[in-house]
Amino acid sequence: MRTFATLFAVVVVGLVIVVSTSTIEAVPKKAAGGKSPPACGAKVLPLVTGNVWKYVPFPAPQPIAVELTKLAPRQPKTIVITVKSVETKGTETVAMLEEKITYEITPANDEKKKPAVMAEVLVASTITCSKTKFEISPDSFFFAAEPGGFRELTFDKLERSKDTSWKLTNGTVGDDPWREDIVAHFTRVPAKGANVQISAGKLELERTFTPEKPEVVVTASGEHYPRAEKLALVTTGRVTLDKPVSPSPVPSELPKNWISKFWVQDDVGVVQALNMYAHMYQLAESQLK
Repeated sequence: MRTFATLFAVVVVGLVIVVSTSTIEAVPKKAAGGKSPPACGAKVLPLVTGNVWKYVPFPAPQPIAVELTKLAPRQPKTIVITVKSVETKGTETVAMLEEKITYEITPANDEKKKPAVMAEVLVASTITCSKTKFEISPDSFFFAAEPGGFRELTFDKLERSKDTSWKLTNGTVGDDPWREDIVAHFTRVPAKGANVQISAGKLELERTFTPEKPEVVVTASGEHYPRAEKLALVTTGRVTLDKPVSPSPVPSELPKNWISKFWVQDDVGVVQALNMYAHMYQLAESQLK
């Protein structure tokens, strides 16, 4: 969760990436929606076991704000999200997702005949839904258009006191805005062999969603979505350490005007996304059952 990453950049935290030469599996291209009924009737993001979405970077309409350049993480080359399972217990359904994020650490050197060095991060995220909620775990790309992948960090408590992550009407985006408030507690474990103590802490987020007018989205792969629903997300938040370094601690605030945007197509899912690092992504391929 990169929103969390920005907060931690103020209180010093690192993103650990394990270098790997493995590659993303090929995903059959498929523009049309699937035929299987989605979990909880959520057409806006059809959660069906085996569904796959692959996202690739796309040029953002505006460059990153100057004040955020030092906080911006490396942008991945691909994000592949697979619904691994969907299980219903009582009135709630939990979808388990695998999010495979691939980074280029060193570009290929044709002169020296050296291939690019790639890094791969696997994130296990969840979406819990029912007739009244659609809760996306903070480590998911679908949470804030920012890929997750933090190591040595665990949420041992997470509560939502207002609306849900995506407030849906008949399985799709409605007309009215909503707000999701999150209060969570996290723990952090030092990397193996590190002789250092790392404080746990509290994370608070206020996430206001505003549906905007549908827009035409034409992806680089040639897919055409004439009326993609557009969601604007404004996030405020802060981190408070349990054992602060300063004798007069103050919460570390998220930068102002933290805005993410999603473009979603019924029966397909997220077809375009943009975050405040000016990292934009488009749906390149999908496999929808």
